[in-house]
Amino acid sequence: MALDLIILCVQIKQTNKRIYNSPIIIDMNRITILFTAVLMTLMVAPLSAQFLRVEVDEIDNEGKVPGKTFRVYAVFENEGDILDAVYGEASALLSITSTKPFYQHPKGGALSTDIQRYDLSVNPELAYDSWVTIGSEDNYMNALSGFIMEFGEFETSGGKLETSNGAWFVTPDKRQSMAGASKRILLMQLTTEGEINGLINLHGRTKAVMKNDVLESGGEQIKAEGIVFVAG
Repeated sequence: MALDLIILCVQIKQTNKRIYNSPIIIDMNRITILFTAVLMTLMVAPLSAQFLRVEVDEIDNEGKVPGKTFRVYAVFENEGDILDAVYGEASALLSITSTKPFYQHPKGGALSTDIQRYDLSVNPELAYDSWVTIGSEDNYMNALSGFIMEFGEFETSGGKLETSNGAWFVTPDKRQSMAGASKRILLMQLTTEGEINGLINLHGRTKAVMKNDVLESGGEQIKAEGIVFVAG
């Protein structure tokens, strides 16, 4: 239900653009397990031919805040592929937990739009706040929105972030939704002294190739559910 409403919101916001609907391509043989270095393990089971895996990078927080800081990225097949929603619904729960609280800076927030560039310049610890996003790490030109998301426990006490009927999203015309040369799109930053367990679901589209205002290729739906990652 939440994903259907997100897609509807995107279509309403893009009434001046053509939306292409293609069947979901699911390849159950493309189940990948990726182990990352330095006390970090990542397990991924992609359900979409265009989504490849999740990667977790540890960020050096220089000991300015308790614990370790991680950034989680979705990796796509092609530059220009689009991610427009990270969601949870009844059949595909979204859950991000840690065995110790997530670090939350008083001037931060649950969304990357809450991270003000000026505040970063005068509060160095804010750079390691815990937040979710699509593509952007602060408020600058950031069109991220939350949809029926309850961030209270995550933001106020560093608790879990879960939903079975919500999402964070951007419209697919925004630059931050598009995979760059690295083919990676930032999903979240998490700081904690504990072990992180994540279960997320992604929605987007492959890069559309247009010729004379006609879709030549791409524009296919990307839908990947049950993506698991662990870090700590």
